[in-house]
Amino acid sequence: MKIDDVIHGFRRIRSEEVKEAEGTAHTFVHEKTGARLFFLETADDNKVFSISFRTPPVDDTGVAHIVEHSVLCGSRKYPLKEPFVELVKGSLNTFLNAMTFPDKTMYPVASRNARDFQNLMDVYLDAVFYPAMRTNPQVLMQEGWHYELDDADAPLRYSGVVYNEMKGALSAPDDLLGSRIMAALYPDTTYGYESGGDPEAIPNLTQEMFLDFHARYYHPSNSYIYLYGDLDIEEKLAYLDSAYLSHFDRIPVPSRIDRQQPFAGLIKKEHFYPIGAEEPLEENSFLSLNWVIGDTSDMKHIMALQILDHALLRMQGAPLRQALIDAGLGRDVDSNFESDILQPFFSIVVSKSETARADEFVQIVKNTLTQLADGGLDHTLVQASLNTLEFRLRESDFGSSPKGLIYGIRMMKTWLYDGAPEDYLRYEDVLAALKEGLKDGYFEQLIRTSFLENPHEALVTLAPSRTLGQEREAGQAKILAEKKAAMSAAEIAEIMHSCAQLKAAQEEPDTEAALASIPILSRSDIRKDAERLPLEVLDLAGTKLLYSDLETNGIVYLNFYFPMAAVAQEDLPYAYLLAEILGSVDTAQRSYAELAMQKSLYTGGIGTDIVAYTRAGEPDSCLPRFKLRAKVLRENLPRLFALLSEMITESDFSGAKRIRELVNEEKTGMELSLQRAANQVVASRIAAYLTPSGRYAEVGGLPFHDFLASFQDDFAACHARMQAAFSRILPQIFNRNGLIVSVTAPAAGYDEIAAGLADFQKKLSAESFPAAPYTWEIAARNEGLTTQSRVQYVAKGANFIKLGHSYTGVLRVLETLLRYDYFWTRIRVQGGAYGAMTQFNRNGFMVFASYRDPNLAETLQVLDETADYVRAFDVSDREMDKFIIGTMSSVDTPMTPQMKGDIAATFHLRGITWEDRQRARDEILGAQQEDVRALAPLVEDAMRADVRCVLGSEEKIRANAALFGEVHPALRM
Repeated sequence: MKIDDVIHGFRRIRSEEVKEAEGTAHTFVHEKTGARLFFLETADDNKVFSISFRTPPVDDTGVAHIVEHSVLCGSRKYPLKEPFVELVKGSLNTFLNAMTFPDKTMYPVASRNARDFQNLMDVYLDAVFYPAMRTNPQVLMQEGWHYELDDADAPLRYSGVVYNEMKGALSAPDDLLGSRIMAALYPDTTYGYESGGDPEAIPNLTQEMFLDFHARYYHPSNSYIYLYGDLDIEEKLAYLDSAYLSHFDRIPVPSRIDRQQPFAGLIKKEHFYPIGAEEPLEENSFLSLNWVIGDTSDMKHIMALQILDHALLRMQGAPLRQALIDAGLGRDVDSNFESDILQPFFSIVVSKSETARADEFVQIVKNTLTQLADGGLDHTLVQASLNTLEFRLRESDFGSSPKGLIYGIRMMKTWLYDGAPEDYLRYEDVLAALKEGLKDGYFEQLIRTSFLENPHEALVTLAPSRTLGQEREAGQAKILAEKKAAMSAAEIAEIMHSCAQLKAAQEEPDTEAALASIPILSRSDIRKDAERLPLEVLDLAGTKLLYSDLETNGIVYLNFYFPMAAVAQEDLPYAYLLAEILGSVDTAQRSYAELAMQKSLYTGGIGTDIVAYTRAGEPDSCLPRFKLRAKVLRENLPRLFALLSEMITESDFSGAKRIRELVNEEKTGMELSLQRAANQVVASRIAAYLTPSGRYAEVGGLPFHDFLASFQDDFAACHARMQAAFSRILPQIFNRNGLIVSVTAPAAGYDEIAAGLADFQKKLSAESFPAAPYTWEIAARNEGLTTQSRVQYVAKGANFIKLGHSYTGVLRVLETLLRYDYFWTRIRVQGGAYGAMTQFNRNGFMVFASYRDPNLAETLQVLDETADYVRAFDVSDREMDKFIIGTMSSVDTPMTPQMKGDIAATFHLRGITWEDRQRARDEILGAQQEDVRALAPLVEDAMRADVRCVLGSEEKIRANAALFGEVHPALRM
């Protein structure tokens, strides 16, 4: 292919090597429609396709978000109710989703199987260009909103998947603050609207507005098509042109993103959020100072601001962060730099403050930034932050997300605004320029132009209100009552008829012909053998070493698993506190700020966790470990070991001021993350009802928040007790007896790594300690955990091994069946929840849970009826194969070298062999319908055990108090 060649309707614009992505970038435009196409050619077999559209909203109805959901509800070639779900059931995809951003909507898929990849592309392309939503009004009712009424005398209600999703999303005060910040900074452009949808505005969306949005923006002339990996590009171009694009003509699409004109000076906006009657009004506000800064196309500017964000606010002891904390303005400081929009914005947020201190907050920020700009930044600090960014860019480790997916999202920073898509894949020249900028005052000048001399700024505050939640619900009830009162009997009957028709359509199964339209693979397309994860068990001076010989691009990944059996039960909360603050306090050699700089300068990160492992098949086993993890370039191993030794043996926990700051930060962080992690919270509570390991892990959950609250209430006494506890547990934890170390790195570097480890372990305690007795209360409390959320997170669980059942790979198939068939239909489609999860573990723990759910008792009933669904399970052989294939997609998730090493070590610690994994794989691949039906007694026994936990609306939970053993606030405030 040459420049300006036209291949299957696509003109080749340019081709350039992108060494940072180890590939070649090819840019095309479709001659007939103007569709843009970018192909990143690499050797990666994890292929990625995405089609995106510029979709600027013009109101808060969430139409962009609702359309994103709705196009995946059936199409011309795939006339099913939920082609997306059918794909998930029967695809080997490594990624399959859709995402709404403030100004774009993306539909990405990924797969390592070429035929599967083609199937995914076709279903998504047919969905976006020919969706059934255009002729079926029930799609908007289901995915967006509708009036709900099943009794003419009952109150009118709203329901809908996105409606309930956003009720849940905007129940979190920090998410609400983020929405209000954008509204303040961009009052005249699309960014001022809530692209996800404001629940108060979503019911304003009409069918005409809904269809118009799709017709206006979902056209090839407004599309951005992305392909990545090892694939035949000519074949894909021919397919795209003949199957889809050639059927359209080029049209003008009014999707241009307008720029917000700068402000003349600081503006101020005050908002409120609801709290419970028992929560304090004092010191419970959020203060935020926000700027619109520059243009996303200026990559040097964007990366420099990312570095400043880390250096000034994110690193422990960062100067601006510390100035705000020292002023006592609030309990925690956070920042956000949003660069995925045309005009990026930067936010500094103080949590747990008072709105009366807002002006003081602004003054401290401005004074501190002025001192830093005029007095000069600590170049070591900036260098440390630059190194952190560089390590992340070079590592390119995105966990379970395909690398090509992240590249595709990243390049939209320029491509969506008519820039070169490959620009954001390159970073070497920018890093070199930024390193030069350290010498010539670039970063100091950046502080002046971005913050001190930038008039486009907004002070946005969010204050607590004990009445707002009730007033909002009462206001909505009044509006709905007035709407119903204004309706005729015929109109009310029509709403009831529409609801009944929707429910009937939701319950009506797809026809065999419709199901057959979705292309699927066969079981023979799946490899028969479980992946062998490299792991060699070695001995290093008495320490067990788990070595994974893998290529890691010069990085060494280390995990230290310190045994915790000697830590007394009453000391366990202090151990969890140690895990949170280790490495964040002064040491004998340096301040915590200097320590943070050293970690950023010479490592890729150091972290800590406490993990209560169980042995597979032994639910009452509990093998707790203090996990210390680190990653480092091989040449910096000596510095890493020195830093680890310093943290473990020389940390000073006596500084009251610093400990108070860390306790405040941790407690506030738990409170802010509660809504986002609510499904994990209820699952963790249920696990704590059932087994010692679950109870052990839960000490670091909600009870840890209460422990921190007590710490705040009586700080001096608690600090003294903490120091005494630390003096006991530090030698018990950081002890060479029973230590296990896992290493992931090429074998060629083993000798160097082993020598460093041998020296390091000599600095650990060698004292022997007896195992401490634990007397857990293992009992089902069946709690209702109240919050100011407008939705619920409803869970039931059990330990099926303790109920007399055993683990089988078929349970993985049942997970897929429930999540994407029974729960999807009953809880999401019919119930209006955002989703539901299911999980069966080798230790016997199982949990079913809904997410952002408007219901409570109704969902518990759905969970209780799960065994009936399993007992009556009956599908065609083709559908059964689909469920098997979908299950294997999650079993065979591609892993990075670091993930392979971590998982191999975890399998070893839990006693899970390759033979165990192969047996489960054989059970999955060989599963038949009768094997699924045979699991009905397991599910029935689990649900009859009646172990439940619900987190959600105080009003809803208290109205259903009879369902719970106890009802209380989720967090002690």
